[in-house]
Amino acid sequence: MDRRTHRSSGYFEPVESPRVKTFATAALDLSWFHAVEENVAGYLAQLADDKQPGRFLPCLRGATPVGREMALGFSCFALKLQKMFGSWDTLPAVRRDAWLAFIRSFQRSEDGAFIDPPEIEFLTTGRTWRDRFWSALGRGKPKDFAQAVVLAETKQAIATLLEVGETPAAPFRDFPLTPEGVRAFFEKRDWSKPWGAGGQSAGLVVFLKTQAPRLLAPRDVEELLAICRDFYAGLADPESGAYFRGSRPVHGELINGAMKVLMALEWLEVPVHYPERLIQTCLQHPPKADGCHLVDAIYVLHQSLAGREASPQLRAYCAHVVELLRRHERADGGFSFYANRAQTNYYGVPISRGLEESDIQGTCLLVWALAMIWRVLSPETARWQTMRP
Repeated sequence: MDRRTHRSSGYFEPVESPRVKTFATAALDLSWFHAVEENVAGYLAQLADDKQPGRFLPCLRGATPVGREMALGFSCFALKLQKMFGSWDTLPAVRRDAWLAFIRSFQRSEDGAFIDPPEIEFLTTGRTWRDRFWSALGRGKPKDFAQAVVLAETKQAIATLLEVGETPAAPFRDFPLTPEGVRAFFEKRDWSKPWGAGGQSAGLVVFLKTQAPRLLAPRDVEELLAICRDFYAGLADPESGAYFRGSRPVHGELINGAMKVLMALEWLEVPVHYPERLIQTCLQHPPKADGCHLVDAIYVLHQSLAGREASPQLRAYCAHVVELLRRHERADGGFSFYANRAQTNYYGVPISRGLEESDIQGTCLLVWALAMIWRVLSPETARWQTMRP
């Protein structure tokens, strides 16, 4: 049945949303962008472990014991920041090589997955007594969740290496490699909740695009990628421009889910199916002021715009988001994931005490958002690179 028959009348707001009209357009303060680059570079230097190139703390003051032990995700965030600022290639070759070797050291031999041992140990054995209690009653599956985290970390490590033209030492192999398996994977996701489903499917797309060519013949790889393209095309909603099944999700879920699908489309080299509708849907509400919501909304706009000139409405929205982002800037030189405190959890692991300080994940996400905004508002001056998540 066509899901559009279930939508409440009047749910889709007019293109000229009164809420959006309140955003004030402001000139882009390039001097602030330049200061951000210098300040973040100094912040990264404080987080870095001088004895191990590639190892970084999650934050300066409030890191928990397990947060101090973990390293893979934080190393990826730091490398992405270097790449976005264009400073990766200026690092000494010996440091770059050591950093890449550090990331590759987390890959296990049996299936090519990337594992951060303290992270997985905490998720499987070190969770709170409440987690273990509900798990014993069948209300939670920590091992299943830990496996999902392994997939997410593996996808991030692979994508990070590719940002600088590198690959894992061995291919990752633990993902569907047949047409039946790929179709089943997509169909088993809960597309009424596109944020989670989109993220899981995007991870599979990254594996098919980057790892499958090392395992299958080119013709077989193309068949699997075509299945992905066809599925997303059938999922696209012409009214909102987003990607889901069933009733239209709430705005945050809708846009965050669209971001995950657009991430997959970027890897598939497929344009956004209904870009103008998706832009207007995104512009209906400002994003929630935390790292994920801010960057997801801007990524949706950036990808939907695809280099075309931004409308005054879109420019005003981006200017508003810049003001939201500036509230995350901290005195230590970076950005905090939340407006008033550092990120406390990373894939369910308590990495910090949530002090009023920057954190490496928030810094990476918000600099990425700023890089995209710079390209939207002033493409002729934009010098930061964007990244492919």
